[in-house]
Amino acid sequence: MGEEDRDGRTRIDEKPEFKFFKPTFFKPSAVPFVVQHLPTESWALPGRVQSKPEAPGTCAVAVALSQTMLSVALVLGIAICAPPPTVVNLAAAGAAGAAGALAVYPFDSIKTRLQSETAQKSYGGSGVRAALSLVRSEGLLSLYSGLGVQLTGVVPEKSIKLFVHDQSAPLLGEALSGALAGLCQVVATNPLEIVKVRLQLSSNPDSPLGVLQRLGAASNPLVLYTGAAACAARDSLFSAILFPVYASARTMLAEGDMHMTGALLSLTAGMLAAAPAAYLTTPADVVKTRLQEEREEPAELRDGAAAVVGANGATRGLASGGVGPLAAGRRVLSEGGVAGLFAGGPERVLRSAPQFGITLALYEGLKAGCEARGWL
Repeated sequence: MGEEDRDGRTRIDEKPEFKFFKPTFFKPSAVPFVVQHLPTESWALPGRVQSKPEAPGTCAVAVALSQTMLSVALVLGIAICAPPPTVVNLAAAGAAGAAGALAVYPFDSIKTRLQSETAQKSYGGSGVRAALSLVRSEGLLSLYSGLGVQLTGVVPEKSIKLFVHDQSAPLLGEALSGALAGLCQVVATNPLEIVKVRLQLSSNPDSPLGVLQRLGAASNPLVLYTGAAACAARDSLFSAILFPVYASARTMLAEGDMHMTGALLSLTAGMLAAAPAAYLTTPADVVKTRLQEEREEPAELRDGAAAVVGANGATRGLASGGVGPLAAGRRVLSEGGVAGLFAGGPERVLRSAPQFGITLALYEGLKAGCEARGWL
């Protein structure tokens, strides 16, 4: 118990003990003010739509700034509150993943266009032609269509991937832990992947909420997992290749003649590991895109299954029409041969190699900083 002061109020001698967080100079009373003044009106997130749809990519810069502010707020929260190690790991992975995705997003938009069913007719398989056509017809910011969804999804995606890998690698090894990490992330990322793909392929003003409405996600949430099998195959194989190659590359670059250290070591090793992983998993990515894209589907190509048609007359992807990943893969192979299965492969490498190089370098740097502070 405390003693009474001159005003009759009780003075507490002991400060309350915080079991989970150890605040230093952070004032909890400032939280409502900060949250109240965040620029939420420019977010392009699922479930939030502007009153008037704008052209694809118009709000990309505002969305990127809003998402960056959230990442900065998260890092500042870590810096002033010293949270548990699990929270630190997840936050570091999410911030690193967001930075990597933002740096190379236009390549992702071009890759998705090249993998669509009409790509060969429209672009002849050329990434340069696809980029020029996209910029001429829809504007430069169209290369950032779906960026808000991507930044929203990359935080849980990279957090799950890197956290599961770090926890399971001592028991399973680099390859198996990588495959497990890639498999686990699909639960969180596939719903956002399908929304992102449809925003990237749409030539008309659209919003994430509009995509969800046409999908019928409110009445059938499982439609958000269209193409999940192909997505799981892509991500598990990608991570199974990425992490062991990354570990070997780090050892080779650190102990060889180059003697690399720090962020440069992580960046270079990440790029060397992600390049083959991205290209070798391109067929699964092509199948995933074909299953998730929205287009008119001829009745004779639906294997006898009834198509689910949206309000605008477009079917909700091959999978909802009864076609699975193997059947979709056979169709791609019959239409475009082996080259069709690797459509967008170079663009996928140009996106994934620097993205994962930046992500892994920043993640290692953030972890090192947190370890120096005694948080890990």
